Amino acid sequence: MLSICFVFSLGFSTAYAETTAQLKEKKEKIQQQIDSAEKKIEELKSKKEETQEYITALDKKIELKQDKINVLQSDADALQSEINDIQADIVKTEAQIEQTQKEIDQKQADFDKTYEEYCQRLRAMYISGSASSIEVLLTCNDISSILTRSQMIKSVSEKDSAALESLMDQMAEIEKQKAELEKNRLKLNEEKKKLKADKAKLDSNIAQIKSEKAELDSEVAELNATMKKLSSQTAEYQESVEKNEEQLKEVQRDIDAAYARASRGNGTGSIGGSTGSGTHSGVLRYPTDYTRVSAGYPNYSSGRYHGGVDFPCPSGSAVYAAASGTVILAKNLNYSYGHYLIIDHGNGLSTLYAHNTTLLVGVGSKVSAGQVIARSGSTGNSTGPHCHFEVRVNGTRVNPFNYI
Repeated sequence: MLSICFVFSLGFSTAYAETTAQLKEKKEKIQQQIDSAEKKIEELKSKKEETQEYITALDKKIELKQDKINVLQSDADALQSEINDIQADIVKTEAQIEQTQKEIDQKQADFDKTYEEYCQRLRAMYISGSASSIEVLLTCNDISSILTRSQMIKSVSEKDSAALESLMDQMAEIEKQKAELEKNRLKLNEEKKKLKADKAKLDSNIAQIKSEKAELDSEVAELNATMKKLSSQTAEYQESVEKNEEQLKEVQRDIDAAYARASRGNGTGSIGGSTGSGTHSGVLRYPTDYTRVSAGYPNYSSGRYHGGVDFPCPSGSAVYAAASGTVILAKNLNYSYGHYLIIDHGNGLSTLYAHNTTLLVGVGSKVSAGQVIARSGSTGNSTGPHCHFEVRVNGTRVNPFNYI
């Protein structure tokens, strides 16, 4: 089954810069290949040759276009990651600025208070005449008074000196924090500039991805239409290109869940799941009465992956169980495999039957080899009525011709 899936601090680090350069080089290389594929397509169009060669060229272009979208998406993801980091840094820097400003304001208030007290002392000394130390001591009546006044003068002098030193220290600390504040503000401005530039680049990438996806949708539609037209002429039916990622993931989840349930049973033993080497006691029978193969495993003639074998047959033809076993999954979809089911045959071996019109058995049904389990059709992604048949070992697709 062919699947096309969409996989949708300041400055760059060295590692990121290298990744960006590698992505750019990869984009340029892919674009060169796309240009080459487009040239081939135009040549075939001018000759009006909507042949398998045209399908192959268009399919190659679609594959390259998808690769380009994936590279663009990787680039966008890296940009988004950097934007997230810058935004986190901005929040952190703004918090630092706010905290530093609070500390400066508090220290400025302390400084102003100490400075005012110091000024008041100076004013008081000036108003009182600021008597000299000698004058103060000479007015003493006795030696005891002289000693007392001498100690007082020394204390007053030391206090003034300590107050002045404290003022100088506070001023130096405030200036240091103001410098740090200015540094953080400059850093914040640079971060905001980088954020703006990255967001502009990301918007450009997203717009380009959107444009590329629109072109891809158009080319996928053209490819499917061309395959259907060619299939109607040659009866070589193929699976249409699937581009809905969520639907593809849903199909794979269903299959994985079915195998997980089968491998452990459902607790009642009603579904006897299996794991093992995939060996089988006998040869698997063909799933239809029509044994001509229009597409084999593992590729179409165009080179696209094909996980099974296609047997063209009229709609409503009988689809048979290739061997006895238990139905572990039965789904009716309007995309991908369409109406399909999986039978577990034991020892890790299972078979899948897709694009049916009708399913005649359900999950838990015990079937025997050759029992009619469905009616063939062209449901899901299919260019015409056929039975898409897969053989899987422990859930992994293998070559059906090793078993039938």
